[in-house]
Parts: sequence; C-alpha cells; structure tokens
Amino acid sequence: MGLGDRIRAFFAHRKNPALDELEAFVREHKGVEGFVEPQTATSPTTLLLVDRYGEHMRAPVHDARDAAAFCSRLGLPIYDAQVIGYPKRMREFEKRRRAQASDQLDKDIADLERRLSEPGNEAPNQ
Repeated sequence: MGLGDRIRAFFAHRKNPALDELEAFVREHKGVEGFVEPQTATSPTTLLLVDRYGEHMRAPVHDARDAAAFCSRLGLPIYDAQVIGYPKRMREFEKRRRAQASDQLDKDIADLERRLSEPGNEAPNQ
C-alpha cells in the first residue's frame, strides 16, 4: 500500500465512525474475513465481517475501495459477496441464534404459565 493509499484510508476511516466498530470486531474475533455487499435501492454499499465461527457484523462504507483499504490495512482477506456468496458458517450461526432465541422464548412462556398457575396469582376479574 502506497503513501497515497494510506492517507486515503486514514481519512476514509475518520469519516466513517462505523469502521471503528468493525475494527473492534476484528480485534475481538479470530479468522475474520471481509465481504463487500453492493449498494442496492434500499441500502448503501456495506462491508460484512465474518469470523471463523460465523459471528458477523456489517457497516456501511463509501464504496468498495474503502472496504478494500480497510481490509488491506488490517490484513484481512476480502471477497465480493455478489460473486462468492456468504460463508456457510455464517448461515449456520444464524440458525443456531434463531434456535436459541426460540428455546429461550419457550422457557419464558413455560415460566410465566407456571407462575400464573400458582395459588394467589389468579388474573383479576374485569
């Protein structure tokens, strides 16, 4: 990376506070890869970071060059999500997260039903 690229990357990073959150994600996770998601009618160009377990985080970037500069500065591999697609580990992570949320909801409902069925917890007459 040349001096001009470093200067552009520095100022691009300073203009986009969301990149600070992505940088923190990189520091806290292992095996992180970057995926550039193209701009659509409803969302800007984004950089998606995925760690080795599938946990992920995304943030808007000005354009694909800014995403590439960010990943290059941190030594991360970067891919075009439109070409490569999303990693299987990310999809599996989301399935596990949804299953855990569903299990927790079931537990919360069972606990509420148990508490309501206890003596003295009858619903008031209206």
